[in-house]
Amino acid sequence: MTTPELSVVVPTHDVGLWVGELLSSILEDQSTPAEPVDLEVIVVDDGSTDETFEIAEAYAARDRRLTVVRSPGKGGGQARNHGVSLARGRFLAFADGDDLVPRGAYAAMLRKTRETGSDMVVGRFFKLFSDRVWWPVRAWPAFDEERTLVRLADAPSALRNRACWNRVFRRDFWDAAKISFPDASRSNDIEPMVHALTTARFDIVTETVYVYRDRPGPGSMTAKSHSPAGIISYLEQELRCARRIVALGDPEVRAEYASLIFDADGWMAIVRALRGMAAIDPAALEPARVLVAELMALFDDGVVDDLERDKRWGWRLVESGQWATAARLIGEDVRWGDRAVADILETLQLVADSGVVPLRTLQRPLVNAVATISLGDETLVGDDLADLVLKHRDLFTAVAEAVRAGDAGEAPGWRLGRIMAALDEGPELLRQVVSGATDPVTATSLSLVDGRAHLHLAHTMVGPARLRVVFLHDRRRRTLDYDATELASGSLEVALPTAALSGGRWRMRFEGRDALGEFDGPVVIHEDVIGERIGERAQIVELDGRPRHGIEIPLTFGERGVRKARRVAGRIVRGVRR
Repeated sequence: MTTPELSVVVPTHDVGLWVGELLSSILEDQSTPAEPVDLEVIVVDDGSTDETFEIAEAYAARDRRLTVVRSPGKGGGQARNHGVSLARGRFLAFADGDDLVPRGAYAAMLRKTRETGSDMVVGRFFKLFSDRVWWPVRAWPAFDEERTLVRLADAPSALRNRACWNRVFRRDFWDAAKISFPDASRSNDIEPMVHALTTARFDIVTETVYVYRDRPGPGSMTAKSHSPAGIISYLEQELRCARRIVALGDPEVRAEYASLIFDADGWMAIVRALRGMAAIDPAALEPARVLVAELMALFDDGVVDDLERDKRWGWRLVESGQWATAARLIGEDVRWGDRAVADILETLQLVADSGVVPLRTLQRPLVNAVATISLGDETLVGDDLADLVLKHRDLFTAVAEAVRAGDAGEAPGWRLGRIMAALDEGPELLRQVVSGATDPVTATSLSLVDGRAHLHLAHTMVGPARLRVVFLHDRRRRTLDYDATELASGSLEVALPTAALSGGRWRMRFEGRDALGEFDGPVVIHEDVIGERIGERAQIVELDGRPRHGIEIPLTFGERGVRKARRVAGRIVRGVRR
């Protein structure tokens, strides 16, 4: 019997609906007259209860390149290892029974490794969902271009791809490196692939060499990740990978791995596990907590503290064993801004009680829930918002006190300040404040008519004393002042000739005082007015990518001359100083 060039190991478990497509894509689509691929396929069935084994055997009866055996153990890792032990090829590849291998994929990878003598060749892939296609590699710079004989330090983002199926290995490298798959309930390829990436000289080809089929359901890896055993198994592997990465000693690779774990794969593993568990059992999850603490200790250099809020809080909660609070923080598959205000406030109360999150960091999400998210919360009726604030009075007070006690001793933001002032005065005043979403002034329209900027303001000030509208450009200010009499109606029309504004971009803010104290903030305009203009003299623009809009006034001929003269003078001065 001749020795094939390539052995493809295929572990299977209840993939009868798809295994035929996978085998056809390998046996029928990989060789062409111009570029034949001498291969064998070894299917190792891991205890299928459907017709998977019989379908594979039927294919084997028609094609002697296919061998079908039953796994001597249990689990995908053991099935893959058994397949490797039977493989005879000089090169080794893996495929899952429910995926697809594009035409010519193995030929492309074999061609590359024959040219370079590399230990491993990796190619692009995409994930096939029921309603879309996703190309993860587009976010990984390592896959932007073809690469030859690189080490992981040369292409750190290759670490983002830790699947075994979009690559070909030289068999003597695999054996010399002593790579094997662990007996793990899920994600059993991440550890051997990190082993390979930290050991091999590898090539990257730009061809698409694999199609991963996302297959939700009770038999999928995602479903298996919902148990404490699943997340513990995953974290054990990640910890071993982390130690290998740290031992490598390359700071860029170390940073890439830390980001991968704490900001991406590791975080999503925690999220999937907590969302999928019917009940949270801290005792069963204690080994997972220990593993998380060890992982975090390996990267105790601000990595977690630099993450976005939910991830930063989530890791700290898990590290301290407060799984139920972490699960509440993560919630269902709903964006934070789309959750009910009552749910958000209860969650923030639990986070505050955890003792692992600085209270002052709760100010923004706490106020945002009341000031912004509440506007779209259809579950709120009548005075519900005020009642919720009163219910969580201690939370608001604790956060405000923590802000005051901060390093800079700053005062709470003006929105939280107004809520606290209203709380001190009683529920009726609080209801007035929260009914205006705590914003004392809002802009309802901005237009440019007859050479004037017209701004319509509405306010929910309590006992208004004064209001100042400020136009700002660099160090220049144009102000318009209004007293209590002019503010009595609850609305205000502001008009300023654009001729009074020099060329450039002008921001708009308000400053005022009412019964709750001083306040200030940006004038926020609806997005649909962006681009509105009058002649060539002025235009409404978006500033800093935020819905805080301003007016752009073109420079006059004289202003352009003055600015040019200033630039020339500046260059002369800098030249003299040198």
